[in-house]
Amino acid sequence: MRYFKARAALLSSTLFAVCSAAHAQQHDMATVHIYAAGSLRGVVRDLASEAASSFHIDVQASFGGSGSLRERIEKGEHPDLLLSADLESPRKLERAGRTALPVVAFARNRLCVVSRRETGITPSNLIDVLLKPGMRVRTSTPVADPSGDYAWSLFDRIDRMRPGAGARLKKKAGAVMNATATPADPKQSAATALFASRRIDVSITYCSAAAGLEREMPVLLSVPVPAALDPHPVYGAAVLSDSPAALKLAVFLLSDKGQAIIARNGLLPLLDPAAATQP
Repeated sequence: MRYFKARAALLSSTLFAVCSAAHAQQHDMATVHIYAAGSLRGVVRDLASEAASSFHIDVQASFGGSGSLRERIEKGEHPDLLLSADLESPRKLERAGRTALPVVAFARNRLCVVSRRETGITPSNLIDVLLKPGMRVRTSTPVADPSGDYAWSLFDRIDRMRPGAGARLKKKAGAVMNATATPADPKQSAATALFASRRIDVSITYCSAAAGLEREMPVLLSVPVPAALDPHPVYGAAVLSDSPAALKLAVFLLSDKGQAIIARNGLLPLLDPAAATQP
């Protein structure tokens, strides 16, 4: 955690200096185009509200899998910020010379396993339930969406405990990866529709999203992946333009208020409260 603390402090200082140099910008409403991971919809919504009221900045956002968004940027699209569910996608843009500043971590998450309550899944029997014959395990698509990469990392960790289990789990996930179901109404999420139509039995997703699935469909239960197996997702931000408004938002994400927005939307702040009080 000290690594994240030092990195955040260093980049905050750098961004603050750049923003201060641009302090004389005009008072017209500035526009910042953000490409963001789907798991950040709530964060970006609250960020946009704060940006409009406090900074006179209009946020225009597009959402999708971080890998897919990164590919769009590589092909020539020009957002001001990429808020990714991983560090590798923004770092790849940094290595290609597409970023205005070094990539910074700004949030964390955890993996949860969501299933119907009838499966009786718990942290202690999680591996056994996933490996049951006929148990349909869904993940996002690796590379296109870091959630899929994190799930594959989970499978690899399970494989180290039970050789051969990782390949079995990847085969299960691959079989239903492209499964779709028509939502019962416009408010029903695609993931909930898959459970409701019994196209899947288990979903491996971010814990920040699991609570929403449980609210939509009370027969669902989410179980956090044990810490020893969790790849502990870290989210990264890439500043892709020299827009002073974009730099302000990048700084804001690392501030106490920005980190509070992250926590309010079910993700984990860059620093946990205990780490923040350590020397």
